[in-house]
Formats: sequence, structure tokens, C-alpha cells
Amino acid sequence: MNDIPLTTLFSMLAGLLVLSAFFSGSETALMSINRYRLLHLAREGSRGARLARKLLEQPERLIGLILLGNNFVNILASALATLAFVRIAGEAGLLIGTSVLTVTVLIFAEVAPKTLAAFHPERVALPAAYVL
Repeated sequence: MNDIPLTTLFSMLAGLLVLSAFFSGSETALMSINRYRLLHLAREGSRGARLARKLLEQPERLIGLILLGNNFVNILASALATLAFVRIAGEAGLLIGTSVLTVTVLIFAEVAPKTLAAFHPERVALPAAYVL
């Protein structure tokens, strides 16, 4: 694992944080979207709205999928952050990496995407429905 450049590790970590933000925002958007507005958009021909309605027919399955994806991504991010920071700072890198990743995930992959999704559920949920 020492042959992987740090830039590659941090690039992969950034990608995983984007995926974590996607899962977090998607969960909030899909659970808070107005069902009547979603029905209206679906009837008007919005493919994203039709896909979102289909996903919301089985909310337990949807939540399970989102949580599984988010946990997988966050665990992988934790492993990469630990690897990168231990290479940079030795044993102290374990504490540093854990601290940095915890704060980063909380702010950029949990709070910010969920806040954005709560304020703009349609703008987040409809595109997310294509991916989920």
C-alpha cells in the first residue's frame, strides 16, 4: 500500500466524500419531498419524478440501500484516511486522520448535503432517483 501516491489516496478520499454527501442528501430529499408535487411532476412526464415515486413505494428498501451505500463509503473513506495520515505522521496519524475525517464527514458529507436537500428536495431527489 506504500506504493500508492498520497495524491491518489486523497483523490480517492475526496471521491468517497462526494459519494457520502450524495447518499446523505438523497436520503433527506427523498424522504422530505412533497408526494403530491411528485405525483404532479410524474403525470407531467418527469422521468425523475416517476423513478422517485417508484423508489418511495418501498421506503424500507430505499433507506436500506442508502444506509448501506453510505456506510460502505464512509468505512472505505476511514480506511483510506487512516492509511494516508499514518504515512504522513506515523502513529500520530491515526488520531489526526480520525479527527480530520470525522469533522470533514460531519460538515461536508452529512450536515451540508442534508441542509441543501431539505431546502431543495426536488432539485436533489429527482436526479438522485436516476442513480438509486
